[in-house]
Amino acid sequence: MSFVGAKLTGKHDEYRVLQQLGSGGMGEVYIVSSSRGNFVAKISKKDPVSMAKLQYEIEVLSKLNHPHVVSYIDSGVIGAVPFLVLEYVQGFNAESFRLQKKLDELEAKKVVEQVLLALDYIHSLGIVHRDVKPKNLIFSAELFPAKLIDFGTSTYFNRAGVREIVYSPGGYTAPEQYNGLSSPQADIWSVGALLFYLLTGQPPQLAMPGYPTQRYPAPPDPGMFNREVSEETRLIVMKAMSWNPGDRFLTARDMIFALEGEKRRLPSDVPVLEVLGEEIPLDTPVVRFGRLAEDSDQTGVGFSKIDPMRKRVVVEKRGDIMEIRVIDPYKWISRNHFEIFYKGGRWYIKDLGSLNRTAVQVEGRLVEVWRGRGVESQPVELGRKAVIYVAYGSASSQTPYLVLSFRIGGGAE
Repeated sequence: MSFVGAKLTGKHDEYRVLQQLGSGGMGEVYIVSSSRGNFVAKISKKDPVSMAKLQYEIEVLSKLNHPHVVSYIDSGVIGAVPFLVLEYVQGFNAESFRLQKKLDELEAKKVVEQVLLALDYIHSLGIVHRDVKPKNLIFSAELFPAKLIDFGTSTYFNRAGVREIVYSPGGYTAPEQYNGLSSPQADIWSVGALLFYLLTGQPPQLAMPGYPTQRYPAPPDPGMFNREVSEETRLIVMKAMSWNPGDRFLTARDMIFALEGEKRRLPSDVPVLEVLGEEIPLDTPVVRFGRLAEDSDQTGVGFSKIDPMRKRVVVEKRGDIMEIRVIDPYKWISRNHFEIFYKGGRWYIKDLGSLNRTAVQVEGRLVEVWRGRGVESQPVELGRKAVIYVAYGSASSQTPYLVLSFRIGGGAE
């Protein structure tokens, strides 16, 4: 059924459907017009899965406001199915653009830095895109502004207990995501794969024998297909696409600094904990992490009802103890969840008897740091960098509620 010529009545305006742009497994995409100009409308198919997906995308995008994320305009229902109205970004998706024009290294990095700025923003709100790939990036012939689109498969990476596998062909999906584990580091992988494609015109899977089930000998090297790529950029791509999430850039911001040639921002011996986009230098020997008590505590799933403009991380020092508390109205994070401490020249982590568990990805291993509710765990050494998974239900393979990163030294190596 075509909606061309139909009228869409949204929450804020009315729109006339002008022409169809495309269709997919979940619905159809149209150009629509109102008194304010032209926009794009996504109209769901009638099946429950498609409608739920679009409703979820509406929920996510309505909370976002960033120059490199496609803008939410309006939403509503037509014929019992939801529709979403978005800004009309005129230009090309990165795949079609790259098929027509070769990008030099600086141009490719310019595009990718814009994607990383978008990811840095959404990760700070607890959202993982999960499907960063050339087709989901639109930009003009001038390569600016680049806009990240299609949030239908995104997730709050704090939807504890929700295990959903999202993947795309070509090597743009991190290997652990095939097992249902979504985190900011999975998006970092996808950006590395995007940069690989922009530099070479080839999907990165061509350089990964055995992917995604078998670990390959080395991360894909864009220099295999383009000898003009500098060694610095080759190493950035390879680091972003390391098999082990803990070997990748721990944050989108780290990768931006690497692309811009800035390797360090803090002294090499200063430990840093990254929490919801905030980098917190750990200048006390004991750091305790947990939920901030609030009168508005409620039960549910995810951070979806939290105001994105509200500060959600509170840091207090009490003598030689630093307390880091996050606002979690759904109480998946325990009041005293885990502790990081310095002993004998090394940093360790231990679970403080949390309800929903702690795990850590360090030196290629995923280690559960949890012995039971109300039981303090044995300490696990963090090394110089680690990814910390907070609250993930009954198994460490499930999507964690919150993902933190620990590193010694604040730079992107």
